Amino acid sequence: STGDPSILILSLLFAEELERPKTHCERYRDSIQTSSDGLPPPGIYIPQCDENGLYLSQQCHGSTGYCWCVNSSGQERIGTRTGPGSLRVDCRTDQSERPKTPCEHHKEKVQASSSREYPVAGAYVPQCDADGQYIPLQCHSSTGYCWCVNEDGQERAGTRTPPGAQPRDCSKPGERVGFSC
Repeated sequence: STGDPSILILSLLFAEELERPKTHCERYRDSIQTSSDGLPPPGIYIPQCDENGLYLSQQCHGSTGYCWCVNSSGQERIGTRTGPGSLRVDCRTDQSERPKTPCEHHKEKVQASSSREYPVAGAYVPQCDADGQYIPLQCHSSTGYCWCVNEDGQERAGTRTPPGAQPRDCSKPGERVGFSC
């Protein structure tokens, strides 16, 4: 006797599902190293993918509470980042994107520098404000060093502070943030 044809059809559908190549979002999500207990390292951002493996239009960092909109490649849409407890941007609206600034190009170049198209662990990623300009105080999250930059993103001489030291107030040359007499 031949088997039940509905089982054969279900088996073929299931096999197709298993053989679908992973999408960029799924590869990025799956590449995040997990510890021996099967959980990702604390504080790490994990991209959210939909049932088809595409990036959800709104991404949120579970540890920080920040959320932002992304394009179909998972790249953050400038000006959409919101902090914890603030009103979120509607990511479904198709905002026309303005041309990228030098800071945004710099950030994007670093983020695409690895073969997997996201930052190499320990790489310095410049911080840009909502308008795409360099934030005056830049910090390297892996080393803990901070420094002030000019509007072109170039480090201002004498402003670098080591890990654990009070960073400079970049709006006042020579002063440290929170410095009081």
